[in-house]
Amino acid sequence: DQDSFETLTQTTLLLERDVSYGTRKKTALPPRKDENGKFLRMHQEFDDPRLFFYDGRLWVLYRNGPLFGYKDQIHNPIHFEKVTASEEEGGIDGGNPNFVAYVKASETVRVCCGRNIALISEEAMVDNDGGDANERSVEWVSSPTLKALTWVDPVTVVDVNVGDVGTRRRLEEEDTYYSPFSAKNRQITFERMNAEGVIIDDRPSNRNVFPIFMSDIGEQRRHHRRLATQQQKSNIHGTNGYMVPLPSTGELLGIAHFHRPEDRQSSNFALHGHHYTHVFFTIARQEASTSEAGVSTQDGAKSRPFKLKRLSNEFAFRSLSLPSGDDADIIQFASGLDVVGSDMNGKLIVSYGINDCEGAVFTMPMEKLQKMLIEVEPGQEVADLMMQVVPS
Repeated sequence: DQDSFETLTQTTLLLERDVSYGTRKKTALPPRKDENGKFLRMHQEFDDPRLFFYDGRLWVLYRNGPLFGYKDQIHNPIHFEKVTASEEEGGIDGGNPNFVAYVKASETVRVCCGRNIALISEEAMVDNDGGDANERSVEWVSSPTLKALTWVDPVTVVDVNVGDVGTRRRLEEEDTYYSPFSAKNRQITFERMNAEGVIIDDRPSNRNVFPIFMSDIGEQRRHHRRLATQQQKSNIHGTNGYMVPLPSTGELLGIAHFHRPEDRQSSNFALHGHHYTHVFFTIARQEASTSEAGVSTQDGAKSRPFKLKRLSNEFAFRSLSLPSGDDADIIQFASGLDVVGSDMNGKLIVSYGINDCEGAVFTMPMEKLQKMLIEVEPGQEVADLMMQVVPS
């Protein structure tokens, strides 16, 4: 259904180097200004970028192994500026309005340690109205804390500390720029770039200070994969960047993948993983106990963990390049997921990458998705539902 989509305009996401960017000392990028005294904006490696909404802003999540390592997932709110061709390279001919999109190094949040982490910014408040499941109502509210689904199996959801990103604009009128990546033992080193572009320590003593905290890695690293002793687990990995609310059922929808073999060793097929398959899945808060019937407070919901609710069988996307159309590409990575219209009879949009070279998008009826999703028993995880395929 390619005709349903039209590119209105486009731009390349840039990095504004207003503070040091990166956690690896040898590769971290220092702050830089251009010849006009403005912070330099540059192209940067945003690997596997995906978008999500939180606190009224559009964010991007990605990885940058050379600067941050390969265990952390990085998040930044995106800024947009309207420009013309005379103001910015790449503007539309004739001076028609275009825009520049960029992220600030000072607004970088890190989350560790999962695989293709998906973010959650909305939660369903379910009112059972006395416990009758047939009369329950679902209200979606903004989550006061950004959450991350770090693992699909077992379902592991943690809080994300976004630090002081929400009040970052107060610093823009300051001459001192604080680095979120120089925290040692929770002590912040305040850095300033002088006129020669040299970074010097500048700890203010007689003015208000708004320190920039990166995501509190000391806290984040405590959220390891939720595994009991000797618990079986699968090698399923989350893929989409934002868990999509399903208003009718109070669930959050995601898409995940497997690849065979499970390791990331180089082979004749690909540099890393290959032969991908995908599954749709949903998660939701654990059902309220009998004693909680009729109670729909947000505090009550927060005390119940997220659980796997429904899961589809594995599938692959039909190849768009093979003449027969009866096979799939060996590398397929779905990262975009959204619902247009009703979650019962609307349209599902899925975008995915092909062989790490090109992208595609398709739509499918939500009625079909609802039929693909199979309810699991309470407490079941993905590994409990997998079977060994024996060649005939």
